[in-house]
Amino acid sequence: MKQPSTRAKRSGPKSDSRSEKRAGERIFEVAADLFYRESIRSVGVETIVQKAGVAKISLYRSFASKDDLIVAYLNDRNETYWRAIDRLLAKQEGEPRAQLRLLVDYIAERTTTPGYRGCPFINYAAEFPDRSHPGHRIAAANKQKMRDRLTGLLKATGIGDAARLADAVFLVIDGAYASSQTLGGRSGPAKVAAWAANALINAQLGTEAN
Repeated sequence: MKQPSTRAKRSGPKSDSRSEKRAGERIFEVAADLFYRESIRSVGVETIVQKAGVAKISLYRSFASKDDLIVAYLNDRNETYWRAIDRLLAKQEGEPRAQLRLLVDYIAERTTTPGYRGCPFINYAAEFPDRSHPGHRIAAANKQKMRDRLTGLLKATGIGDAARLADAVFLVIDGAYASSQTLGGRSGPAKVAAWAANALINAQLGTEAN
């Protein structure tokens, strides 16, 4: 009797593994898009697998639960966001005031872009008020990192009470994120976010220079 080749035996599992990986990536892409555009709670597993064109078992092979998929989505948004910020600030390395301008301009531009659906971490927290949900750790870490980044940049300018001013600028930023969803980006208060943040910083710099 002819024996099956060893090569054929090895290629099956590898092919299956690649197929499962592609299915997992497709599921994540579809879920992330739907979570952001339509909200996390309103999008069910059935909708995700239908849009992804895969069987439900494929989702559970990659993500143990919808909560795991939510955590993956938030982690991805967080990492993508900070990569963009880091690249932006690298353009003015060693110039904290210029970096602050770049940062607030970037956020102002995001919040006034047509189709912008708000900060994914604010959106998530509004949908999941229970702080025991695993996504809260990621959302809180994202916001705390912004506070810390603002504080560090403001300290580097020589401003005395950098932490308090950082919180004031942070409120302007998060206010822009939130108001863009209720009053619009280009027509609402978000359009003056960069001006407001820079006015706060300039006022403090001017006060301490006197």
